[in-house]
Amino acid sequence: MQQSELDFISNLRQSSPYIAAHRGKIIVIYLPGEIIGLPEQLIQFAKDIVLLNNLGLKVVLALGASQQIDQALTNADLSWENHQNCRITTEAHLEVFQQTIGIVRSKLEAAFTQACAEQHSTLTIVSGNWVVAKPKGIIDGIDYQHTGSLRRIDQQAINDLLDRNQVTLLTPLAYSLSGEVFNMNTLEQAFAVSKAIVADKLMIFTKHSVLESLPKSLSQIDVNNLIEDTTHPAHTLLSQIKEIQPEVKRIHFMDQQQPSSILLELFSREGAGTLIYNDKYHQVRQATIEDVAGIIRLISPLEEQGMLVKRSRESLELEINHFVVAEVDQQIIGCAALYPFETNTAELACLAVDDHYQGSDIGQELLKYIENLAKQQSIQTLFSLTTHAQHWFQEQGFEPMAVDQLPAGKQKLYNWQRQSKILQKEL
Repeated sequence: MQQSELDFISNLRQSSPYIAAHRGKIIVIYLPGEIIGLPEQLIQFAKDIVLLNNLGLKVVLALGASQQIDQALTNADLSWENHQNCRITTEAHLEVFQQTIGIVRSKLEAAFTQACAEQHSTLTIVSGNWVVAKPKGIIDGIDYQHTGSLRRIDQQAINDLLDRNQVTLLTPLAYSLSGEVFNMNTLEQAFAVSKAIVADKLMIFTKHSVLESLPKSLSQIDVNNLIEDTTHPAHTLLSQIKEIQPEVKRIHFMDQQQPSSILLELFSREGAGTLIYNDKYHQVRQATIEDVAGIIRLISPLEEQGMLVKRSRESLELEINHFVVAEVDQQIIGCAALYPFETNTAELACLAVDDHYQGSDIGQELLKYIENLAKQQSIQTLFSLTTHAQHWFQEQGFEPMAVDQLPAGKQKLYNWQRQSKILQKEL
């Protein structure tokens, strides 16, 4: 096989657990107007949504159009004002809004029609009056006029459409019970609808500068800390997240310059953006015999580099009760082992963390778990041998020790050729 074929097979195998996990799940996607303005990116995005539908995901799409509305108002020689980062919509703006959103929607529908034809899909995209608006009102003496805010959401109608295998579309236009037309922020709608229908994921395309300012993953505690910095590029987005958690467990930020990053974010372990999680993103637990293959995949590269002592599959299977693992989405990303010796001492061995999760405190969590296990077994001293991580162990409270300070049973096994550094920690 050619390398490209082998890579395809490897990627398909890696994505398989995620495909199974996402089947039947509801995702809300916020699509900014910037993507609509790029025909090639738009058709690629439409193809990806058809693919998601084929894989069994239910999609609600929130369509933004700020870029197009700004240009249309400028072309019509109409000025506008913002207050608290929100556009004030006048009576004179409404017709331009309606015309512009109609054009933006038609471009999206045309792209979907083309994507469905190319993939032999009968998927349809449907919009309606599921979001009921009310006037935003007067704030700080400023009348927002035809700018609306959310009154209620007909979540049953949305769920019925999703159950009929249709993509549900939200636009910036919403209507009051008295028939008035309002301009509503579509990103706010995406947050509100995600909460109302208890979506499994909210996926937001945003500016590259926002993503650059964020790590790969954030907990709710991390979000709360970042919100305190009002100058942070993601401050507005992060502030809105507080309103929908804990209902929506996973929120993803993706680069709007790369629409197909949604596939990497959903179906690869590393993702392509920033994940904000309200549930536990990873867990550390006791290993089982089913974890042996995952442990081997994790430690084999380190064994080849001489960083870990080689272990056979047979020895791992026999010693699996000594191991603990860190897991993300059923993938082993870290491991460690605890081997008790005489005189209330034990060895911390085979501590390894996947390269993609270096710097994410997985190693510290594994160590903490091992220390708790050791204490439960009345172990008073933990020691470890390392050829590459001496400084890390010292940062965790370990201190150097000599070979003759090791338990007698371990002294006999010490490999003088490896010249491993020995460190210990009192528990």
